[in-house]
Amino acid sequence: MSSSEVVRLILIALAAYAMGNINPSIIIGKIKGIDIRKEGSGNAGMTNTIRVMGMGAGITVFIVDVLKALVAVKIGLHFGGRYGAMIAFACVILGHCFPAAFGFKGGKGVASAFGAALALNWASALIALLTAGVLFGITRRMSIASLVAALSYPLLVWHFAPEYLYFSIGAAAFLMLMHMSNIKRIAKGEEKPLTVGGKDK
Repeated sequence: MSSSEVVRLILIALAAYAMGNINPSIIIGKIKGIDIRKEGSGNAGMTNTIRVMGMGAGITVFIVDVLKALVAVKIGLHFGGRYGAMIAFACVILGHCFPAAFGFKGGKGVASAFGAALALNWASALIALLTAGVLFGITRRMSIASLVAALSYPLLVWHFAPEYLYFSIGAAAFLMLMHMSNIKRIAKGEEKPLTVGGKDK
C-alpha cells in the first residue's frame, strides 16, 4: 500500500468520525432545552429520544443517523474501495457512540450501523432491519430487536457479501458490547417496553 493510499484512508477515517459526531438526538434536545443524556436511559439515540421527546423527534433522529452513516460509508467506498468502506463504517459508528464534540458520550450506534450496513450491502441490512421490526412488534423492546438483528447480521453478510464477513462479526460484537446493560436487564426480566413521551404521549 502506497503512502498516498494510507493518507487517503486516514482522511476517510477522520471524515467518517466527524460525520458520526453529528448527533441529532443531542441537537434536537438542545433546541428543546433538554439534555437527552440526563433524561430517561441517558442514551443519545432514537429509542431514548422517543421516550423523552416523542415519536416525531425519534423518527428524525433515526433518519439523520442512518443517512450520515450511509453517506460516510459511500464516501469511503468511492475513495478507498472495500477497505475505505470498512474504515468509514467503523469510524462513523465510533464517532456516533463516542463523539468528541459532545464529551465522548453519544448513542449506542444501532441506527447508524444500519445506515452503514445499507451502504455496504443493502440486502443484508434490509433483512436485518425486517428481523428487528418483527421482533419489536412481538416484544415491544427495541433492545431485543436490535440485539437479534446484530446477531443475524454476520450470517446475512456471509450469504450476500462474504468479503465483509469478518468485519461484520466485529461490528456485531461491538453493538453487543454497547448493549451490555440492556443484556443484563433482559436476563433479569427488567427490560422495559418502549413508551412514547413528549408531546406525542
